Amino acid sequence: PDGKEKLEFYAFFKQATEGDVAGDRPGVMSFVARHKYDARKLLAGMPRAVAMQAYVD
Repeated sequence: PDGKEKLEFYAFFKQATEGDVAGDRPGVMSFVARHKYDARKLLAGMPRAVAMQAYVD
Protein backbone atom coordinates (compact mmCIF):
# COMPACT_ATOMS: atom_id res chain seq x y z
CA PRO A 1 0.00 0.00 0.00
CA ASP A 2 1.10 3.54 -0.67
CA GLY A 3 1.27 6.31 1.92
CA LYS A 4 -2.32 7.43 1.41
CA GLU A 5 -3.65 3.90 1.91
CA LYS A 6 -1.53 3.45 5.03
CA LEU A 7 -3.00 6.65 6.48
CA GLU A 8 -6.52 5.42 5.69
CA PHE A 9 -5.85 2.07 7.42
CA TYR A 10 -4.37 3.92 10.39
CA ALA A 11 -7.34 6.28 10.64
CA PHE A 12 -9.93 3.49 10.42
CA PHE A 13 -8.06 1.44 13.04
CA LYS A 14 -7.78 4.37 15.45
CA GLN A 15 -11.42 5.37 14.93
CA ALA A 16 -12.51 1.78 15.60
CA THR A 17 -10.38 1.38 18.73
CA GLU A 18 -10.28 4.88 20.24
CA GLY A 19 -13.09 6.89 18.65
CA ASP A 20 -12.79 10.50 17.53
CA VAL A 21 -9.39 12.18 17.59
CA ALA A 22 -8.83 14.45 20.58
CA GLY A 23 -6.47 17.31 21.25
CA ASP A 24 -5.01 20.05 19.14
CA ARG A 25 -3.72 19.63 15.62
CA PRO A 26 0.07 19.16 15.64
CA GLY A 27 2.23 21.97 14.32
CA VAL A 28 3.65 22.28 10.82
CA MET A 29 7.02 20.87 11.87
CA SER A 30 5.38 17.64 13.08
CA PHE A 31 4.76 16.48 9.52
CA VAL A 32 3.84 12.83 10.20
CA ALA A 33 1.78 13.55 13.31
CA ARG A 34 -0.11 16.28 11.45
CA HIS A 35 -1.02 13.95 8.57
CA LYS A 36 -2.15 11.25 11.01
CA TYR A 37 -4.27 13.79 12.89
CA ASP A 38 -5.84 15.07 9.67
CA ALA A 39 -6.63 11.53 8.49
CA ARG A 40 -8.35 10.78 11.80
CA LYS A 41 -10.20 14.11 11.84
CA LEU A 42 -11.87 13.20 8.53
CA LEU A 43 -13.50 10.22 10.28
CA ALA A 44 -14.77 12.17 13.30
CA GLY A 45 -18.30 11.09 14.13
CA MET A 46 -18.03 7.76 12.34
CA PRO A 47 -19.35 4.95 14.57
CA ARG A 48 -16.69 2.54 15.78
CA ALA A 49 -18.45 -0.47 14.22
CA VAL A 50 -18.49 1.23 10.81
CA ALA A 51 -14.81 2.12 11.10
CA MET A 52 -13.95 -1.46 12.05
CA GLN A 53 -15.85 -2.80 9.05
CA ALA A 54 -14.08 -0.34 6.75
CA TYR A 55 -10.72 -1.38 8.23
CA VAL A 56 -11.47 -5.06 7.65
CA ASP A 57 -12.78 -4.52 4.11
